[in-house]
Amino acid sequence: DLITVDIGGTSCDISMISKAKPLLRHEGKIDGYAIRVPMVDVNAIGSGGGSVAWLDSAGGLRVGPMSAGSDPGPACYAKGGDQPTVTDASVLLGLLDPKFFAGGDVQLDPALAESSINKHIATPMGLTVENAALSIHRVVNAQMSEGIRSVTIRQGYDPRCFTLLALGGAGPLHSAELAKELGIRQILTPRHPGVLSAWG
Repeated sequence: DLITVDIGGTSCDISMISKAKPLLRHEGKIDGYAIRVPMVDVNAIGSGGGSVAWLDSAGGLRVGPMSAGSDPGPACYAKGGDQPTVTDASVLLGLLDPKFFAGGDVQLDPALAESSINKHIATPMGLTVENAALSIHRVVNAQMSEGIRSVTIRQGYDPRCFTLLALGGAGPLHSAELAKELGIRQILTPRHPGVLSAWG
């Protein structure tokens, strides 16, 4: 019995396996076209590492669904992106090692992450950069928790009876907070979470 949470750069894909069988739905959409064939029920929301943090017209903090993508990507990628993202917040919170991102193939720049979050979020909200980064994480985790509830509770399943399978490049970064929010007691992290879906 698993709740799978695949968190990548642009989205968070949530699904469920109950009694060794994936939850199915009998219709869906592909590129806007309705199709009526059985498929694995995946709830995809626009929350990932590249999701942009922004302030709405009332000054409220929002995260996504816009994404910085991989190019230019988050500010900390140092490819010209200047919008604050979840990845930038993760760097400032110490959840990502800037010298060992992507196995050390990509060097992240914490100063650019700090500058971006300070300019677009912290200063307008009157927060420290650290509190702004923490707020970004709280908002995105709340969105992911709600996505999990829509797959489980709203369909009659209690998430506390499931193990959370954290996959995707950012799945393990958020899994503990998601489990805490939903009362899930077990988290399963595969050896190579970023490529588990491809292997599957």
